[in-house]
Amino acid sequence: MSTPIETNGAPDLAAERAKWEKQCAELIEDRERLRAELAKTQAECEGYRKSLFHQMCKDYTPPNFTKKEQEAAIAHLDDKPSILDLIAELENAPEK
Repeated sequence: MSTPIETNGAPDLAAERAKWEKQCAELIEDRERLRAELAKTQAECEGYRKSLFHQMCKDYTPPNFTKKEQEAAIAHLDDKPSILDLIAELENAPEK
């Protein structure tokens, strides 16, 4: 008993190859379409993010520190406890 490839010969192999090439081409087209769709969606998402950030921050006014207040804040940057120490202390504090 022979296999289908042996009995069908070269013309069927060419048809099979053409079928696979067509399927590969369709998959490549789908991939490119999906990549373009993803890029469009990512750009849209970025636009929404920027818009939301703008809406949340449009009324923000930064504090108006005097030169002396700025210098005092800078002088205490290395003071202990650090922000991580404060967070740990708050997490371990008993609940009221």
